[in-house]
Formats: sequence, structure tokens, C-alpha cells
Amino acid sequence: MKHHYWEAPIVLYLFLGGLGGGIFFLSMVFDLIVAPGSGPLFFAPVFFALAALALGCFFLVFELGQPPVFWRVFTTKTAIIKWGAVLLSFAMIFGFVWWLSYLYLLGWGEWTLGLASALEGARPVLLGIAGVCGFGIMVYTGVMLSTLKAHAFWATPALPVLFTISALSTACAAIALSLGGAVEAGGFGLVVEELIHGIVHVVDVVLVIAEIVVLLIMVLSFYGAGNVTARAVAVRWVRGRTAPLFWGGMIGAGLVLPLLLYIFGEGTAASALVAPILVLCGGLLLRYLCVYSDERAPIPGEERFYARLPKKDAEFLTAWKQGENRY
Repeated sequence: MKHHYWEAPIVLYLFLGGLGGGIFFLSMVFDLIVAPGSGPLFFAPVFFALAALALGCFFLVFELGQPPVFWRVFTTKTAIIKWGAVLLSFAMIFGFVWWLSYLYLLGWGEWTLGLASALEGARPVLLGIAGVCGFGIMVYTGVMLSTLKAHAFWATPALPVLFTISALSTACAAIALSLGGAVEAGGFGLVVEELIHGIVHVVDVVLVIAEIVVLLIMVLSFYGAGNVTARAVAVRWVRGRTAPLFWGGMIGAGLVLPLLLYIFGEGTAASALVAPILVLCGGLLLRYLCVYSDERAPIPGEERFYARLPKKDAEFLTAWKQGENRY
């Protein structure tokens, strides 16, 4: 049964949330573990993470239909969306303060150096909290759908795994495009930037391969052994009307092509620019196809109820005019 309750804003929210959370998590891993002291190189990526999360929150509030009462999301203890809102808030607050400590990179005056000095000791804690919350956001974007048990195609443990891998992959792509964007790297800084670029390149190759494997296992398992509702979605993906988007768009252009560019075009503009953009487009397309694959089995009597509802053009709906007394 198909009644769309979620539209494009939720697609963008899930994509931008996973992207921003992934950037925060990877920035934390690199700055605190892999290459300590590389924080300035992530000034631009963290800015894009903040922008992605802020824009994602806007789309979420817009989709809820009643923006003035958005605060109810934080007070509804049993709603899974509450934990997403909390994680988003913490990631944005601590990530923004961390980003402020590097404002001096833009050359905005001596006061920014004072701010950097005041926050210097707190940077690891600030980025650590933002990174942990970012990881939670990545997982949450998949859990949000998988908890809806009525939708068989979503209600699988594979979906949070798939969304987490995809979020990390798109985050790698965004970092590859923006790393060191606000920094004039020289000497040691340039060496570290090249090292991080190399690591991000290898990590994204592994993530794209993992995403292909998990995605095909999930879809083909539903195609071969899913219940009636889940199999109907899988059939549509594999050989139905959305098969061109699935095979040509998501698998071909969004995963396989960037993988080939990463491997065989290393050191070229195709690997450094085209492949990351394709990965980002593939991540967005994945969320689009998943959100719009929301078929569910009808509850008893539901189809009969909808069948008895009047049509939109029923005569009695427009027969009465305001101010008219028909009796």
C-alpha cells in the first residue's frame, strides 16, 4: 500500500544530516588520532558540515508542517526523532565553537587570535563531542527509517549499516573537495594535507566497495526472499520502473564509476574532482530511492476505508457556498 507521507525535504534532511555527521566524525579522527594538529586543514570541511546540518534541520522542521512548535521534538521522550534532534544540536553547538576558534585563518583581525588562544585548550574536547555526535547522526539517519516496522523494505538492520557507510563515503568526498580550503599550506602543513588526501582517497575506495556489497545484498535478498511488500519494492528497483535509477544512477554513476576513477585515475582531475561529486550525487540518490520506497501492508479494513472516501471532485464538496442558505 502506498501513501506518501514523507517527501523531498526528508530526503534532503537524511542526506545532509549523514553528510554533516560524517564530516564531523572524520575531522575528529584525523585531528585527534591520525594527524594531531591538523585542525586548521578542516576549517572549510567543518564549515560545510555546519551548513549541511543547519540546512537539514530547516528541511526537517519544514516537513513537520508546524515550524513554530519544533520544540516538541525535544520533549517527546518516546520519539526516535528526539534523539536525532539532540545529536544534531550538540554537534552543531560544539562544532561551531570549535570552528570559531579558527576564525583567524580568514584574517579577520587580532580579536580572532585572542579567541583562538582562549579556546585552544578546549579544541580537542569540542571536536571530540562534535565527532561522537556526528557518528550518532550517521547511524540515526538509518535507524530513523528502520524503526518503522510497517514498512518492510525499511525495517532491516542492513539499512542503518548502509546509511552509515554511505554517510562516511559522502563525507570523504566532501573532505577531499574542501580540505585546506581556508589555509595557505606550506612546508609541514602541505605534507600533512597531502597525507590526509591520500588516506581519504583510500578510505573512500574501501567505503564505496562496502556500500556496493551491502546495497546489493539488501536489495537482492528482498528480491529473492522478502515478504510480499518488501519484494515488490525490490522488484521495482531491480527490473521495474526505478531500475534505470538504481542500476544506472546509484550503482553505475554513483558507485562503480567513481570507484573506477579513484583506482585508475589516481592523481588526475577525474579522481580528485569528478569522482567525489559523483559519490555525493549517489548518496543523495540512495536516500531518494529509499524514502520513496515506503510501501507497506495495509492494516485490516484500511483499503475499504480509503475506498469509501469521497473523490476530490465529488459534487457535494463544492455544492455549498459560503453565506448561502440552502434550506
